Formats: sequence, structure tokens, C-alpha cells
Amino acid sequence: MSETVFSLRGLSKRYKRNTALRDIDFDIKGSEITGIIGPDGAGKSTLLKICAGVLGYDGEARYRGREIGRDPEFLKRGLSFMPQGIGQNLYMELTVDENIDFFASLKSVRAEVLAERKELLLEATALKPFRRRLARDLSGGMKQKLGICCSLVSEPEVLILDEPSTGVDPLSRRQLWQMLNEYLLSSETTILIGTSYMDEAERCHAVMFLHNAVALYRGHPEELMENGQTVEDAFFRMLIERTEAVPEPSLPPDARQCPDSGELIIQGLSKSFGQFKAVDNVSLQIKRGEVLGLLGPNGAGKTTLIKCMVGLLRPDSGRVELMGMKPGSAELKKRIGYMSQLFSLYNDLTVKENIELYGYIYGLKPALLKRRLEWIVEFSQLQAYLDTQVKSLPGGMKQRLALGCATLHLPDILILDEPTSGVDPLARGLFWDFIRMLSRQLCITVIVTTHNLVEADYCDRVAIMNEGRVIALSPPERLREEFVKSHGQVYEVYPSVEIKEDIFKREGISAVPFGRRYHLWQKGLNEDRIARLLEQNRIGYHYIRRIVPPMEDVFIYKLSEDNEKDH
Repeated sequence: MSETVFSLRGLSKRYKRNTALRDIDFDIKGSEITGIIGPDGAGKSTLLKICAGVLGYDGEARYRGREIGRDPEFLKRGLSFMPQGIGQNLYMELTVDENIDFFASLKSVRAEVLAERKELLLEATALKPFRRRLARDLSGGMKQKLGICCSLVSEPEVLILDEPSTGVDPLSRRQLWQMLNEYLLSSETTILIGTSYMDEAERCHAVMFLHNAVALYRGHPEELMENGQTVEDAFFRMLIERTEAVPEPSLPPDARQCPDSGELIIQGLSKSFGQFKAVDNVSLQIKRGEVLGLLGPNGAGKTTLIKCMVGLLRPDSGRVELMGMKPGSAELKKRIGYMSQLFSLYNDLTVKENIELYGYIYGLKPALLKRRLEWIVEFSQLQAYLDTQVKSLPGGMKQRLALGCATLHLPDILILDEPTSGVDPLARGLFWDFIRMLSRQLCITVIVTTHNLVEADYCDRVAIMNEGRVIALSPPERLREEFVKSHGQVYEVYPSVEIKEDIFKREGISAVPFGRRYHLWQKGLNEDRIARLLEQNRIGYHYIRRIVPPMEDVFIYKLSEDNEKDH
């Protein structure tokens, strides 16, 4: 069994009147990936900063038996810390090469060691072709991968990553996790990772769930995954036990009846910026009241497509017609709602003032605005915060308010950009109950962009974009059927000891590690063959079971298939 590297007892932290952590007890083992899981404001960053020796605390926090607060330098000599925020540990005016060299110099990595290690890291992250590019010119996913390269170049004893995959597309997230797992196999590094993605909790060896400054669970993900349930299901159940029942979303005052028609039609839409084709001959037909998920890696063209749809950009060619209206028309502006990923709210205004401002912008009469304001506050559960400035609200509350403001005028088309990023499963369920009500009962057409592929199953159809093109457009269940037909059933294996993926890959079996477990697939693969393979290698196992193909695997399969066609 791995030794205890960090020991936390009665750990607490307060910021004036706000409690960030309360009585945390947790042991973090060496040579493992430990996930600190929870929504924005749960206390993840505070805990990670304490473990990094950069923040004071009450209680005990020991690293290899030494109190961190008394001797932080003992920890820092073997520590790499990547803070929250895309590219926050990078120097934007330096190239990829120069950033890695700079971080190596800080840790006194010898030149001959640096040369070999840098090549391995650039190869693992697929950044080698971009080594002379300035950090500022990299995509979000590339910046995060470079940040991890800079953190790993010194081969640290402890690697702390705060939200390394937030805002990063699923393909880059998969690559980040592959990199961490491969690095862990060749080193004895202890990795702590903070994340709000519940599917990432399943990839960790041990997890702690944080919510409102307290620990709801400490242990292995496998202990929670009974009868095929996910870690998100288990976290949801824990939250429900500690939360008052949330009422079903109610219909808004003066709701209109569903119109009989009104489709969103895009035909042959293209848009270029210089030599770069951001949208390439895209055609879509979206029915009134449909929920369409728009998926794709960073730079796939999703944002450009949306801007062309609403009239913020003029396409080079093609036709867009939204409910019979042209993009940019005065009438259409009144019938579109938009929720930006960066919160389309005014931070210096109160909750009430933000709602009233949007009401005036959309031309709601005072009596109707008053009733709609009460409706939004009820949905957002912000009754106690009406006179609170938005900048003082937690992230989840801001997002509920932003969604409410975007739907205040009951638009025909609602566009949501990463609406649930950073929120807990309970809040995400509330969001999607509200979205389904808008779609099913008010016939509002909803277009959702998301990097959280769990949400693809909430959509009627998903459109996957790559390099400006729509490469798949189907209901989620049909995409899964296509994956199984092409790649075979997916199995989850929970071995009794740690193993290397090579024993599967030598047999042509695709293998993706998920903490102590593995997802396997191959055409014709079955449980008996997996069992025989494990027995031949003298590996015991807790279980082998067939699972529904994760949407992440389906997504990456579609991208790989498309990239192979191009080459």
C-alpha cells in the first residue's frame, strides 16, 4: 500500500465572514491521482493552495510528517503547482520552448537532462510542431498542455493541478489524462487535481467530494459505483440528502401558446478569416422546440457559426433563416436569448437591477416585468439575494441568474454557451429541468454548446463540429449505436492490481484508464476473452462488465474518423 504523503486533520480556513473549509480530515497517498471534486466555491482551490504551502490555515496539514505551515520550503523543493485559469502559469510572450526552458531553470534541471525530457513531453502533448509558437497564440487546450509540460519538466515529487481541464475541449481533456496516467506509471509522483467534472472523478485513484466547505465523501470512486451507477449519480444522491427539495420549474407568467411552425435553417454557410476557414459549408435544419447540442474541439467553428446565425458576423456565403427572419434584423434581436460563457451580467448591479435592466432592454411592460422577475427569482432560488451585487454571488448563482435573464422575454431561440460549467450535479439537474420545460412546453428552440459530454444525453440531437464542418448530426443514442457497430461493445474492467495498458494494446484492444479501472473495446470482444487475457497474465479482477459507450469515446471516435479521411 502507498505511503501517506499528505495528512489533513481538522483543517479549516476562513476569509473574514466566509468559511472556505471546515474540519477536513483526509489522507492523500503517494504515487496516485487524488481528485478534489466539487463545484465552484466548494473550497477546492483553497485546499490545494494549503497543500502547496502558499496559504495559512487552522488545524493540521502535514507533508511527509512535517507541518506545512511551519516548514513550507521542505514541501516546495519537490513541488510543481499549476493554478486555476487557462495559461495562468505561462509567460505569454515566450515560445513553447522558452516557457519549458524557463521553468527548468527555476528548478535547476541539468541541460543534458532537460533536452531529453523536453522532447518526451512535447511528443506526449503533440506540441512539437508548435514549439516556436508564442504561448499567447496557442488554443486553450494547448496552453493547458504546455502548463503541464512546464510543471513536469522538473519531475516533481508532488504535482498539484487546479482545474486543468476547465474550458478545455473533450479531446484535449482526454490527452491531458493520458499524459498524467503515462507519467504516473514511470514515476512516483503524487498528483492532486481539482475539478468540477464528475466524469474526471472516475479517473482518479482516490477522491474527496467538497460542497459548501465540508467533505461529503472520502475514498475510492469504485466504492460509489454500485449497480453500474456513476460517480455523478452518487454525488447527486449525497447532495439531495443535504438539500431541501427543489420544486419543479413553473411556467412563466403570460406564457404564449406553442406556434405551429418556425424552423431554423442554415444552408451552405461558410465564413473565413483571411486564409483560415472557420465555418466550411455548414447546413443545418433545427425544428422548433428542439434542443441541439453543439459539440467540438476548441477552434472547431462553433462560436463563429453562432455569431453568423445571430447577425454578429456576416457569412461569406450561404443562407441563414431563423423562424422566417434574417440574422441581424431588429425583429430577430427581440426574439433571441443568449447566455454567454463569461456571464452576460453587470457585476456592479444587484440581482434585481440586472433582471430589471434586461426587462427594459427587451421592452417588457412594468407589470409583466414585475411578474417575470418573481418567476426568475423563484427558478434561480435567489430570493435572499435580490439586493446583493452580482460580483458577490457564487459562480453557480451567477449562472442561474444569467439563464433567467436570457429567458426573461421568452425568446423563440435560446443560445446557451457552456451554461453549467463548474456547477454541481444538483444545480445541473435544475438547469436542465428548466431547459426542458422551455423546450417542451413553450416550444423554445435551444442551442447548447458544452464541453461536458454528460450533457449530450439531455439533447434531442447533437451536432459534432471539426475544422469548421459538421461531421455528425444525430440523437446521442444513434451515435452510440454507430460506435458499437464500428468498434464493438465497451467493457469496464476493475483489476485487483495496477496493470499496464500494453497487455490489452498488444492484442489490438483499445484501452483507456479510469483510475483503477479500464474501459476496453474491440470488434468481437467479449467478457470471456478479457477474462482469459487477464488469467494468462496472472491478474485477478473484481469485475468485468459491459457498459454503455461513454459519449467521450463516441466523440473522439468521430473526430478520429474525420481526421483519417482528411489524411
